Amino acid sequence: MSRRLLLLAAAAGALSCATAERLHRDADGIRADVARARELGAMRCAPRELARAEVDLDIGQTELVQGDEGIAGEHLRSARSDVTRALELSRACTPVQVTIQDHPAAPAPVVIEVLDRDGDGVPDAIDRCPDEPGPKENGGCPVAKDSDGDGIPDDIDRCPLDPEDHDGFQDEDGCPDPDNDGDGIVDRLDACPNTPGPIENRGCPILDPDRDGDGIPDRLDKCPDEPGPPPDGCPKKYALVEVKKDRLVIRQQIHFASGRWTILPDSFPLLDQVVEVLKDQPGMRVSVEGHTDAIGGEAMNRRLSQARADAVRDYLTSKGVAPARLDAVGYGATQPIASNKTESGRARNRRTEFRIVSRE
Repeated sequence: MSRRLLLLAAAAGALSCATAERLHRDADGIRADVARARELGAMRCAPRELARAEVDLDIGQTELVQGDEGIAGEHLRSARSDVTRALELSRACTPVQVTIQDHPAAPAPVVIEVLDRDGDGVPDAIDRCPDEPGPKENGGCPVAKDSDGDGIPDDIDRCPLDPEDHDGFQDEDGCPDPDNDGDGIVDRLDACPNTPGPIENRGCPILDPDRDGDGIPDRLDKCPDEPGPPPDGCPKKYALVEVKKDRLVIRQQIHFASGRWTILPDSFPLLDQVVEVLKDQPGMRVSVEGHTDAIGGEAMNRRLSQARADAVRDYLTSKGVAPARLDAVGYGATQPIASNKTESGRARNRRTEFRIVSRE
């Protein structure tokens, strides 16, 4: 049995030697053809084919010396194909030389330099990245390195040794983001990983209630049921005006000339304080609403109440309140708050009210 194995090993060695010897002969023949192609002008007529043949020939001979006959054979076959094509193209484009006795001197040979702009040893003709050096095995292109394997090359990875967590938050920088919203709660435990919130609410923001709608959360509002300006949310105290949630309550009525809409001077201080309220709360819009008693015709009362509401609005705008913040409506005698059968009731019905339309 051992004798048989020895015979097989000897046969394999002889076959390998024969293959290597044949490949050496092929390489010598290809090199001769390359030289012949150069003489025929392949540098001008077939520069790409010539360059590929030379590169494959060099690689094939290197692999042959290192004992890898399979890879060497592949490169030599490619070199044979390219040099054959280079010879064909060179013969086809070689100019016909005409000898003239009076001018026996041969023309100077044309020399074409093989360009390699990036100096990586791969000619530009077959270099896929002619301006960036790279190995022949990668077609002359550089090999991008990605140390942490996160798919972001090291040259643009801000954390080349720490892989990106790809959680949809700043994934392009190459750095992991264990706490996206910076609230001190790691994302895997944070119920709202992109919105900061306290730990007692599992990392989510607390949506504060605001009962009086003044824009100050109840937990910061010292008067949570009374609208007021910052910082404490308490209403500012005025001598003649009280700010309620839905209206401005005036502590005395606005006086007009009898049967007219001219505002009497004794009401100016009251209206000036209404102006002060509106300037203290610039997001407030108000409807000025005029009312009359039932004495007189319905149409006349409505016109009178509208004219008085317009007069109040005009006074407020003359003191700097934007017209867009004020509406004026006259209701006549349609909304009484007391009986029109008594003088005291009719006096209460003759009134001007300030209803809050909205707050911003």
